[in-house]
Amino acid sequence: MHLFLRSFICLGMVVAADASALPLERANPSALPHDRELLEILRPLRFSVDARLKKNMEFWVSIYTQYGMHQGLIHDSKYIDLVYEIVELSPADLHRSPQKSKIVKEAKKKWKRLLLSVHRKQNQPESMTEEERKLFLLFKDVNEPNKFLNATHRKRLRLQQGQRESYLAGLKNSGRYLPLMEEIFRKEGLPVELTRLPFVESSFNVRASSKVGASGIWQFMRATGKSFLKINDAVDERNDPIRATEAAAKFLKMNYESLRQWPLAVTAYNHGRKGMMRAVRLVGSEELEDVVADYRSRSFGFASANFFCELLAAIEAEKHSERYFGKIERLPPLKFFEVKIPDYVDMRDLVEFLKLDINAVKELNAGLTDWVFSGVRLVPAGYRLRLPDDGSPKDAAARVFLAGYAEIPNIFKLRAQIRGNKPRVRQANASLKKE
Repeated sequence: MHLFLRSFICLGMVVAADASALPLERANPSALPHDRELLEILRPLRFSVDARLKKNMEFWVSIYTQYGMHQGLIHDSKYIDLVYEIVELSPADLHRSPQKSKIVKEAKKKWKRLLLSVHRKQNQPESMTEEERKLFLLFKDVNEPNKFLNATHRKRLRLQQGQRESYLAGLKNSGRYLPLMEEIFRKEGLPVELTRLPFVESSFNVRASSKVGASGIWQFMRATGKSFLKINDAVDERNDPIRATEAAAKFLKMNYESLRQWPLAVTAYNHGRKGMMRAVRLVGSEELEDVVADYRSRSFGFASANFFCELLAAIEAEKHSERYFGKIERLPPLKFFEVKIPDYVDMRDLVEFLKLDINAVKELNAGLTDWVFSGVRLVPAGYRLRLPDDGSPKDAAARVFLAGYAEIPNIFKLRAQIRGNKPRVRQANASLKKE
């Protein structure tokens, strides 16, 4: 199937040309932090792009809402609205890697041949085949020397897989976390639009992990996460949606302090704060559109250039979710209370002695590693364990839990993390069970 798509396929979408057209939420001045004079959070917020990047946003809206995981768009990575073909990906393609699929490789070779042919014939359009003429017309608004030849570069011919299913799953899952996340960002005096970044990073998958080591709904790298979060073999707060959101708010605020514009600060979440500061300095502009158009760096690739547009697309898809997906019922917000664990204890002992629902505990405490739930590591002393809220007053529920905890024999409560299989504790536990 050969489809030539210009700009955006979904009909009837209106994209904001200025900040007022998007659902912006201004921070309540009385709730702003004391350093609001430094941050100038109330300066005009711009969660939009001009005509130069509008097509990029529209492209990502189509990826999130129209195309499924079994569809791949062969397109130009520089002029993102130039879509050559939509290929159907088989389950085998998805199991391996869509990028390495035979059908994708053949499609890229075909379009490279056609682009080279059009490059040779561009001064004689009458000699082109019908397919070549369509390709020639597709580039009619591109004003660039050797535009067809340049488009044959391996980095220009790109596959983008559809994400409709993952975005829809994220939309449903986001109901668990967004109320708390918005509260955290409001307390920091930050625009709540930023809480939609996990749609881009992870589709609100708490256990999401990348090939390069990013983890959690905010996809913190280990090195960056350690600046804000606790990360060790027992606790990895990158996977805790609440702690990670607190860290993301601090990180984004730091980016904004340095870059003074939200499009740049958001892009820095992907590209790095110092990298964006360098880009602004070399381009001589604080406008993201100028940076994307003029900045040249090996590290500033497709992902960084499109990151802010992906956020705008995620906001648009959520705002008009009924238009794109029909009526969606989100999961209910998390309800829990917290208790501070006084000692190092085995999670299996806590579950057994206090009759806890292990699945509920896992969901609420995603920051605890699998090693803790398997008993290889202990729940750390001082860890604030989250437990399901049954409707009782939280203080009363915490007192009931701690009363039950006090009944656990002291042999199961340790003063330090134990490495290995903890034979003394496990043998003691077995003995008590026999009695």
